[in-house]
Amino acid sequence: MTKINFDFGKPSAGGIVDLSNATVSVIPTERFRNDSRIVVREGFEVALDAKGKATVTVPPTDNTFCYEVTVGLDTDLWKFRRYVTVPDSTTAVEFADLVDVDSDTLAPALNSGAALTYLLASSLQEAQAMSAANPGQMVFYPEGQAKTVASQILEDLTDTRAVVEAQSAVAAQAANAAQAASDASQAASAQVTAVADSITESKTVVESHANEALTAIDEAVKSVKDKASDVSGEDRTDTMPTDSTNSASSQEA
Repeated sequence: MTKINFDFGKPSAGGIVDLSNATVSVIPTERFRNDSRIVVREGFEVALDAKGKATVTVPPTDNTFCYEVTVGLDTDLWKFRRYVTVPDSTTAVEFADLVDVDSDTLAPALNSGAALTYLLASSLQEAQAMSAANPGQMVFYPEGQAKTVASQILEDLTDTRAVVEAQSAVAAQAANAAQAASDASQAASAQVTAVADSITESKTVVESHANEALTAIDEAVKSVKDKASDVSGEDRTDTMPTDSTNSASSQEA
């Protein structure tokens, strides 16, 4: 069930005053179901209080009916009627906020009771000025002007598209260049790594050869020393007989 708040006023010499003690009639446009109960098309009335306010509680509408709400009696010159839908709400809704609908189709009313008005202009410039001065109203101006404006808009859109396409092409070229630079950088990095590996390998080979050369030199030096020792020994043996001869001579004398 949904509560509806009514709040009405009327004009007076001092402004808007309360519509006191007026009668409001509420009736569904068709019978409807409320759970397992069928509710017949029967209305009720409620009287506004001294401040022009009242609250009623009704079942929310569905796609089969709406409410016909009549404010005032036949004797009241200001009597009016609305066909409205009521939402299923846990909080009270304002009657002024309810949606007006067509009583036959239940489709929302197009104008909410307001008459369609429009203004005529002799040129586009005048139409723009009239539209700014009269918001909410339609303004018509000559067809030729409309075609000119449409053509200008189309031309602007075409130019804008061309600019966007050009910018997209430039961005694509920049992206390709960046990718190429990245690939070149990776290739250069790979080359540097290969050269460094080659240098490391060469260093290892050179160190190995150097060690072998040092070993060979050490062996040569040792061999020379050994030969030098052998030669020294032989020299000492060769001088020994000379000493014996001298000794024998000495003895004979």
